[in-house]
Amino acid sequence: MKILLIFTLFLISGGGESERVTGYSGGGVLIKCTYDKGYTSNPKYLCTGAWPCMTMPIWTDAKNKWINRGRFSLFDDTRASQFWVLIRELTVEDSGTYKCGVDISGIDIYKPVKLKVEEDLSYEKSISVTGHVGRSVNISCKYPQSHSSDPKFLCRRVGSADCNNSSVKESRRWINEGKLHLHDDGKQIFTVSFNSLTEGDSGEYWCGTESDWTSDHGYKVYITQINLRVTGSSVITAVSVVLLLLLIGLLFFTVTLRKRSKTQGTIMHIHKKFQPQPKAKHSEAPQTTTGFLYVNMRRLKTFQPQMLELPQSTLLLKYPQTPQNLH
Repeated sequence: MKILLIFTLFLISGGGESERVTGYSGGGVLIKCTYDKGYTSNPKYLCTGAWPCMTMPIWTDAKNKWINRGRFSLFDDTRASQFWVLIRELTVEDSGTYKCGVDISGIDIYKPVKLKVEEDLSYEKSISVTGHVGRSVNISCKYPQSHSSDPKFLCRRVGSADCNNSSVKESRRWINEGKLHLHDDGKQIFTVSFNSLTEGDSGEYWCGTESDWTSDHGYKVYITQINLRVTGSSVITAVSVVLLLLLIGLLFFTVTLRKRSKTQGTIMHIHKKFQPQPKAKHSEAPQTTTGFLYVNMRRLKTFQPQMLELPQSTLLLKYPQTPQNLH
């Protein structure tokens, strides 16, 4: 009788075949949990362990907004009669059976979810990309072969949980989503092109796939985190570099020109000083130059050589000299 009672409660509570979800280490999963419209006002939760599970990573009675608790977040969408649970920063140890629960008086209603977290080293868990204002940047994300037929998406993380996404559902064709262009080659490479970048495009993005998301047991897989940083225009940077180089070149040219002018002035001065003076014509006034004359002091007995501190036999006299005196 006791065994029959437990089995009856298990059926009423909504137990049954577990939904299977596959995630990847370092990424995240978004699990969809549906419930009857009569329970929109009841609290929702995610729990682990055997029935009745007592460990609740997250529980909330809030409606239509994200509630965060550690690596877990929950959003109860009362209009669609479903709530979503996001688990971030997955590890292999997160693998196990979880339950999406509706807290009611008596026996709670829940849906079992079996999560398997795989460690796949063939793709990058995180990518850092730098772009420039007004330019474009391409980002490629690799995904597991098991998701080749699933729709791919790129979403931007807003806050700790909400992720607004653009998706591509067909392979081998570019999908235009405003300033985003998405392409799935069908061979495990999903490419995203950002066009006309602005600094406001900086932020955290995720590449991922959807698995039966439109069904009651659908889920999303966040595979690769993208950290995009948009800096000032590369054109402005290039112009600044060119102007700096021109300024350095102009300064070097000015210094060189000044040195050359100074050197040429010195040479012209020396050349002019030592250039022979032309002979004066008879009609022109004689030009006066300065010369030196050695006089034998023995013949000029009236002069006192001691006054010039020269040898007594020689006296150096300075006198006005004209071209006529040179003959």
